[in-house]
Order: sequence, then structure tokens, then C-alpha cells
Amino acid sequence: MKEKKILLPNSVALFVTLFFVYVVLFEFILPINKVLPKPSSLYESFIHIWSDYNLLLAFTTTTSVIYIAIALSILFLYAGAGYCIKLLVELKYSIQSFQIFRFIPIFFVAVLFNFWLPNNLPAELLFGFLIAAFLVIIKLFDESKKIKKEYLLVAWNLNLSQNSIYKKVYWKSALPALSKYYEKVHLSLWTLILIYEFIDNTHGFGFIFRTALDYKDFTALYTLAIVLSLLIWFGNSVIKYVNSKIIYWSAE
Repeated sequence: MKEKKILLPNSVALFVTLFFVYVVLFEFILPINKVLPKPSSLYESFIHIWSDYNLLLAFTTTTSVIYIAIALSILFLYAGAGYCIKLLVELKYSIQSFQIFRFIPIFFVAVLFNFWLPNNLPAELLFGFLIAAFLVIIKLFDESKKIKKEYLLVAWNLNLSQNSIYKKVYWKSALPALSKYYEKVHLSLWTLILIYEFIDNTHGFGFIFRTALDYKDFTALYTLAIVLSLLIWFGNSVIKYVNSKIIYWSAE
């Protein structure tokens, strides 16, 4: 906790310093360049992409896909936690045989979805849900191997059934790590959904990036990056806050 309190002011100070250097350098010293746009042009660019690129529709589409996919993966995990853990524990060695598939790039999966179901928003949502569910199941599998033997010993002494052990011991032990892991799932989904939309070229922030790139709209690319950074930061902050209020125990 003390490290976090020190890190926050340092991060703010670094951000303020870099922003000051950026304003001075690119607004007054290097006003015309192909590295970074002038700070004063960013506001004009935001108005431009809001109207000409239909930023509101893109925001609604991409954020809906990402956060609905996260919500569905959470519901899926809660509803099938006991059954999933049972399979992961009892078929541990069989599941490890499938690790060879981890070398398949997710980019290829995004391309396949676009090939099978082009210009299809439900397909994008399905892609997001499958990625989120896959990531948390892999994390659940890793956490199920870290269960402390003393927890299992207590459960056996209480004569709990094996299914109850899966639901009450394994699940409760894995939940703190899983909830924290959703911050990484959130970041991964933003990246993968943007790639999906960039390939699909029909809607969302990925489509705006594709359009701005096609038109060589230099300033719009940076403005979009700033907007997305703020959205991702806000989403991650909300996830951290919810985790701190709901998951108040630790398995360690």
C-alpha cells in the first residue's frame, strides 16, 4: 500500500513533465512535423472525428461489445464454476495436452471470424465473449493447481463432498486472483476487439482507425489514441474499485 501511495504522485509528476515538454516542443519549437501533432490541433481534431467519423456510434459499439463480453464471461464463470473446476482438476493432464494450441495467434482467430461472419456485430460479441471466457478459464486452471493442501485437509475433515470442495474451497481460493486478472482481460479485450474491428472495417473504433489511416489523417490517429487511453484507464479504474468492494479476502 505504501508503494502505491509513492507510485501515484511519481506517475502524476512524470505525466505533467512529459505533457509540458510536449506542449513547448511541438506547439512552439516544432509546429510542423510528422512525429506528433500540435497540442492546439487536438481539440479541432476531436470535433472533426466526432462529426465526420461518427465517434459516438463507434464508442457505443466498441464499449458495448467489450463490457457485455466481460459481463457474460463473469456470469458464465459463476454459473459453471464448480463444473469447470471439476473438469480442470480431474482432467488436468488431458487439458495440458492442448497447450500446443497456445501457439496459434489470436489474430488468426479474428481473421477467421471475419471470414466466416463478415460485417456481423453479434459475431464480434461472440468473439469477445469466447476470448474473455478462454482467458479466465486458463487462469482458473492455473489457480486450481495452487490450492493449499491445508485448505483441502480441513474440507476433508469436515466431510465435505467433492463437488462442495470444488465450489467452496477451489472457487473461493481462486476468486481473488481471478477478479484481479480481469484487469488484464479488460486490456486484452480492448486490443483484440480493436484489431477485429480494424479487419472488419465496418464499425467501432477499429473502423475509425482504419478510415483515418486510409485518409492519412495524422492528427485524428493521435486524438483517437488519447480518447481510447482515457476510456481504458476509466474502465480499469472501475474494475479495480469493484474488486476492492466485492473481493475483500485473499487466498494467501
